[in-house]
Amino acid sequence: MIQVHVGPAAAYEDYRQECLEQGRDPSGQMPAHFSLEGSLQETALALLRHHQNAAALEEVTYLSLLMEALVNTPCPILRTDLIRRVYQEVDGLSQRLSLRWRGRAERFMLPLNEDALRPRALEQDLARVDNLQDFFNILRQTAAARYRSLAKGYVLYFPRHQAL
Repeated sequence: MIQVHVGPAAAYEDYRQECLEQGRDPSGQMPAHFSLEGSLQETALALLRHHQNAAALEEVTYLSLLMEALVNTPCPILRTDLIRRVYQEVDGLSQRLSLRWRGRAERFMLPLNEDALRPRALEQDLARVDNLQDFFNILRQTAAARYRSLAKGYVLYFPRHQAL
């Protein structure tokens, strides 16, 4: 599964159509992309599952940020007993969205090109948080912005499964 910015995806679709018309395989010339494996693939599959519900899509993005914060982001609030409330939030959303990450859990939020500008943005945003309300608000705002960017600027390609 891959994630491609819309510009290269449009160019690839033109190339792909041309190849198919000529009987050639277009897969040898894939556009620049992010490979979505492991936890990222689970996040992308959840987006596919809820593709007709924008509110659920934003919730999937929020849940992926919660998981990213819990697993990969040092944050003072997560070193207190308030972490229990964060786990309750994760559990409730996971059940509601039918989203559980299996296997190797490394990254959860889908990558964006703009992440290269601030590779530690989430860590920096959460470093100054000293209460749970601000923690959740920052993650909600970040999720809304990331969802808008994903919806407007990226295409997900899912591999086709062929019967043997």
